[in-house]
Amino acid sequence: MLVGPHSLLLMQNEILEAIALDRELPAVAEMLCRQVETLTEGAICSILAVDREGLLHPLAAPSLPAGYAVALNGFAIGPWAGSSGTAAFRGEDVVVVDIETDPLWADHQAIARDFGVRASWSTPVKTEDGRVLGTLSLYYREARAPSEAERGLVAACVNLCLIAFRHHEAQAHIERLAYTDILTNLPNRLAFELRASEMLEGDEPLTTAIHYIDLDDFKSVNDTLGHWFGDLLLAEVGRRLRQLATTRDCVARLGGDEFAVCAGGRDDAAQAGFADDLLKLFAEPFAIAGRSLMIEASIGTAIAPRNGLELAQLLQQADIALYEAKSSGRHTARVFSDEMADGVRRRNTIKGDLATAFASGQFHVVYQPIVDLRANRIVAFETLLRWTHPEKGAVPPDLFVPIAEETGLMREIGLWVLHQALADLATWPADLMVAVNVSPLQLKYPSFALDVASALARVGLPPRRLTLEITETALLDGDTTTQRSLGDLKTLGVGIALDDFGTGYSSLSNLRDRRFGKMKIDKSFVDGIGRDTVCEAIVDGTIEFARKLGKRVTAEGIETEIQRAWLVAHGCDKGQGYLFSRPMTRERVLPFVATVGRGEGAAPSPDVLFRRIG
Repeated sequence: MLVGPHSLLLMQNEILEAIALDRELPAVAEMLCRQVETLTEGAICSILAVDREGLLHPLAAPSLPAGYAVALNGFAIGPWAGSSGTAAFRGEDVVVVDIETDPLWADHQAIARDFGVRASWSTPVKTEDGRVLGTLSLYYREARAPSEAERGLVAACVNLCLIAFRHHEAQAHIERLAYTDILTNLPNRLAFELRASEMLEGDEPLTTAIHYIDLDDFKSVNDTLGHWFGDLLLAEVGRRLRQLATTRDCVARLGGDEFAVCAGGRDDAAQAGFADDLLKLFAEPFAIAGRSLMIEASIGTAIAPRNGLELAQLLQQADIALYEAKSSGRHTARVFSDEMADGVRRRNTIKGDLATAFASGQFHVVYQPIVDLRANRIVAFETLLRWTHPEKGAVPPDLFVPIAEETGLMREIGLWVLHQALADLATWPADLMVAVNVSPLQLKYPSFALDVASALARVGLPPRRLTLEITETALLDGDTTTQRSLGDLKTLGVGIALDDFGTGYSSLSNLRDRRFGKMKIDKSFVDGIGRDTVCEAIVDGTIEFARKLGKRVTAEGIETEIQRAWLVAHGCDKGQGYLFSRPMTRERVLPFVATVGRGEGAAPSPDVLFRRIG
């Protein structure tokens, strides 16, 4: 049959329109095969795709039996692989006039006989750079070669095939970008939520759980080793998660350093065990770019149906459990409970109240004396922040301070506390000092040291009368601004004390840091004096190390005369606690000093020994 220009144009328009309308590739391929068969005499058309492993996959062969697709699916291309497989392998046309005698079909005669074909002609569908995407083949019932008209038709159809293949690739790439995290090649948040919804609506919704995984202190990796290193670490974390998960689980990177697993096919106990297995993935160091790095993770889990069956609800609950894990010291796994939800509601209430508490004057400071243990004289006061809510009363600092840090309000509150303390210090005897706690968040502001200098200048006080108490977390923070702030404060001349030594990331190696000259032993160790030899050994060793390094030591939480006497005998410099006084308002400081006395050998009077209160 002679294919006229008009027929060819109509065919091209129909196929291009189908491509433009985003018809599926197999549907476009079938349309094209049927058009070719209509415009030729007795030809049977098929279109096959070639994957990146060199395997054939039938897209359309409307006039061949269903067994054709089964026989050719996964068929490897090669130099003796029939017409289609050989054309794809060579990247050029392959014409077989007689299948029964052609050596290319020597190993495939049975297939040809089963489908009743005698001749074939295959043309590769190639990109501009020679990559073979598929083949277009014509089969004949009798031995024959293609006509010139058929050659012209196939040339046009191969171009249409190429357009369809490229459009399909582009759409697949767009979809991959929409549903895949490029860094780890894991599903992204959108894909995770779609898959998790399917799992919850499936046959086993009662055994499905959401596990949130968040890397601990990942920011320090980026800050110290570079974002490129952090990216490699995230990719390796994704690889480990994939290895642990089963085929029914969905592993995803949600963004930043947060991953998630939607795990199915496990009962409640097994889901908790799976969370522990996730933690164990971080027990071994990560080998990244020639370095060995340990990093930990926290995990929050919500299990259906115990915690509900709605995805949005489970995601929120897993996030709450993750927050609880982070708050519990990190590198832990927590399963959501109703008590956690109550805690979140309380935190949210406090967060809302904090916004107005500072502006409405609900905050105030109190002072607790610090005593020279040998001389029995008051040498300083520690400034403590208090919040009295008009309806709820006193709000514990350990409840509202972390929230103030999360919201960023701690910087403003911290500066207010500093100004209050220095203003009060200016009215006290010149040999008294004041200590102020500093949040790690405050040290991250470039202007913090300048703010301290300005506050001192405002009241005309020398820097030596001020001590700033910092946590070990701040000391070890790799953030450059934090480290610069500590150096500038040291240069300014204010005292720097390491607070709560013995908790968190404590290490005796921290005592070598020259930027702080004072340290405070945590109350939890002081409590053990007189009844716990391990605590006594820790306190004694810390005092001895500090003494040899020229650092002064203050013991917190002294409540008994036994503790005070033991600390004096072991060389502790200073102490504070309810044995001497509970925190007092600014109005009581000067009368208290006058009553107790600050001379050599003066001891706290009985009327200032307070019963410990909550």
